This record gives sequence, C-alpha cells and structure tokens, in this order.
Amino acid sequence: MRSYVHAVLSSSLGWAGNIYDLVIITYAYTFLHSHLDIPYAYLTVLFALGLAGRAIGAFYFGKLADIKGRKTVAMIGTAGYSLSQLAFSFTFFLPAMLLLRAIEGIFMGAQWTSGTVLAVESAPPKKLQLVNSVVQAGYAMGYAMTGVVYALVGQISSFQQYEMFMITGAIPLMIVPYIALMVQERFVPTNNMFMKVNVKDYYGYLIKASLAMSGMFIAYMAVFSIYPDYASLNGFSSFELGTVMAIANGIQAFSYVLFARLTSFASTSRLIYFGLIGIIIAAFLSMPLLPSIKAIPVMSSGIILYAFSIGFWPLISSLVVSSVPPEVRAFITGTSYNLGAVWGGVVSALLGVFIQAFGMSTLPFFIDGLEGIAVSVVFISIFTWPKRTPVPVST
Repeated sequence: MRSYVHAVLSSSLGWAGNIYDLVIITYAYTFLHSHLDIPYAYLTVLFALGLAGRAIGAFYFGKLADIKGRKTVAMIGTAGYSLSQLAFSFTFFLPAMLLLRAIEGIFMGAQWTSGTVLAVESAPPKKLQLVNSVVQAGYAMGYAMTGVVYALVGQISSFQQYEMFMITGAIPLMIVPYIALMVQERFVPTNNMFMKVNVKDYYGYLIKASLAMSGMFIAYMAVFSIYPDYASLNGFSSFELGTVMAIANGIQAFSYVLFARLTSFASTSRLIYFGLIGIIIAAFLSMPLLPSIKAIPVMSSGIILYAFSIGFWPLISSLVVSSVPPEVRAFITGTSYNLGAVWGGVVSALLGVFIQAFGMSTLPFFIDGLEGIAVSVVFISIFTWPKRTPVPVST
C-alpha cells in the first residue's frame, strides 16, 4: 500500500469521527429538552460551542502543526475530542456540558487543521483535489453514521439509551494508534519557519477564505443543525429521518469526490457557482415556505439535493492549499475553515433563540433568508479571489 494512503485514510476517519461527535447532539435536542428541561436556546449553544471551540483549536494547533509537525497534532486532536465526548456522555449538569463541548471543539479544530494538511502533503501533487475531497468526504461519512446509528437506536426515551447513543462518539479513539504506527509525515518541522515566511503577506487569502467558509457554514448549519428536530416535528419517524440523513450524507460524500474529478473539465470557480445555485433551490425544498409542499417526499428530496450541491465545498480548501506556502498552510487553512465554523455556531445559537421566540413553524422564513445572504458571501469571495501563481503542495 502506498504510504500516502494511510495518511488519507486516517485523516478521513478522524474527520468523520470529528463530525459525528459534533452533530450527534442535534438528535438528542428533544430528549434533553423534555427530560432535563434545557431550553432550545441552550441546546443550540451546546452545538455552537463545538464550532466556536474549533476556531481556538485551529488558531493554536495550526501554528503548532506548522512548527512541530502535522502528525503529532492530528493524534492530539483525535484523542482529545474522543475523550471529551466520552466524558460528555455521562454529564447532565448544564455548565459542565457547556464546558466539555467547548473543550471538545478545541480538539476538533486541532484534528481538522492538522489532518487535512497531513493528507494533502503526503499525496502526489497531481492528486491534490482528489485527496482533499476524499478527506473532506469524511464529513459526510460522519454525518451519515449519525443517521444510521440513530435509525438503529430509535427515538431516545431514556437516559440509558441517551448514554449509549452518545458514547459511540468515543470510537475514533482507536484511530490514534493507527496514525502513530502507520502514517509517515513528509513535512519537516523546524522552529523558525515563521521567520522565513511572513504570515501578513497572505492575509488576503486568509480574509477571502474565511469569508467563503463563513458563508458555507452559515448556509449549511442553518439547515443541517436544526433539520433533525424540524423534520421530526413535521411527521418524520426516527427510522425515516435516520435513513434520509444517511442517504443524503452518503450522496454528499460521493459529491465531494465527483466535484474533485470535474475540476479536470471545468474551472474550480464555475463548479462552485453551480453548487451555489443548487444550494438555493435545495434550501427552499428542505424547509418549504408553502404549507402545500411541506411533505416528507419534498423535504427529503430537498435535503438530498442540498447534500449533493455542497460537493464543491472541499474545492475552497484546495484553493487555499494551492495558494499559500507550506510554512503557513496549516495555520491559514485551519484558521479560515474554523473561523467559518464559528459563524456557523452563531447561526445555530440564533436558531435556538428564534425558536424560543417565534416557534418552529416560522423557521423556514428565517432560514431561507439566511441562505440567500450566505450564498452571496461565498460567491463574492470566490469571484474576487486574489490572483497568484499556485504554490506547489509537495514539501
């Protein structure tokens, strides 16, 4: 087996576990609300803290990965979020739950920041887009697995059932020894890399990438962070919801790879614009404004189309990787992605406040408006992307 395959596989699995642990809480909103009397505003904050913590983790561990190496940080991040989720599974005191989610988010930021760059730098330069998309397909794999497990567990109705569901988030801990034993790192760490490259020279890329990622996270989280609860209240059974989410995210994983392949035939920017159009259409189907089309088949087709349309998302990360040198690559890639995640977390928290104030029935009006704004931000960011000779990925 080629050595880079281990880096790609471990990064994909680590990212899948990362997302699994992030979103699994959204399936338990109804249970926690009814059994612990936690308001929806606080429940969405639990989700948002995972995203906010990522930005802190990306900032600190991104710099550490650019100095000490990606492999060590990948192991720290994967072990950290797995153990945090294990502790969270048995915690029912709200302040402690909030703290653990924030800590878990920090380690999630460490894993993504280091794992993605580790895989890309380990692969042949000609396979940059494909490898990055395969790694990012871990996002969809992780989300799909939450749907599969939820369909098997069924509607959560007891604390024992809740704990069993949550504890599955500790499984990625098994990836750590695989990284330690099988992954070879091509990056050569030094202690003075930031002296050789001035990070300020690449702030233009950091700003554009952060805006693009913010738009993507706002659009995605506005739908996916609340969709399980919204769908349940609109007639989806636990089996139907779990099945639809598993199918949608399986298609999302396929779409990531498909869009990477399509870069051989179309420009990255055009593929992104095509995907943005799909997002707008899918948002109106996933969360219909008209009661006459608020049906399971329509909402299911909408979420599946949405999952397919965001297949271009990894292309933004690839654009960043190919635009900046390795000395600042983990920092800029990780920071931009996870700053975007913070805004996704803010939107998730706002959804909780909105639901508390206006109820779930009016949610589509708020979400569909957000989708239009978020998509516009992504479009402008890519359309005005700084022009520069691509930087070789190999180190």
